[in-house]
Amino acid sequence: MIVVAELRINNRIVTVHLSWWEKLSARRSHLRIPRKAIRNIQVVDNVISSVDRPIKRTGRLRIPGVFVAGTHAYVNETLSENEFSMCRKNEPGLVIELENISIDRIVISTPDAHRYADELMAAV
Repeated sequence: MIVVAELRINNRIVTVHLSWWEKLSARRSHLRIPRKAIRNIQVVDNVISSVDRPIKRTGRLRIPGVFVAGTHAYVNETLSENEFSMCRKNEPGLVIELENISIDRIVISTPDAHRYADELMAAV
């Protein structure tokens, strides 16, 4: 099983394209976000370290240290954040911070992280 997110980017919309098994593990179909909702983009060397933490209530699939997939909420006394993840250990990836939509962060594994970041930053 290889987790490689594919981004489809145009002038208005970014789509996180999921394969059938990624849809199954994440319990959702492709994720579409408006480009104008992107607040920040960060390339990371080991993307799973950004999301691999236990959560009491979640709709995601997690194998600690290996794989995280799905949409989940982090809640503490000062912050409530919704995040979509599709990550595998030891893979580079992207952390995309969003604003004014229902998902606050997208965290994905992809060997094309630098290319996607350059493409997305061109319009931010």
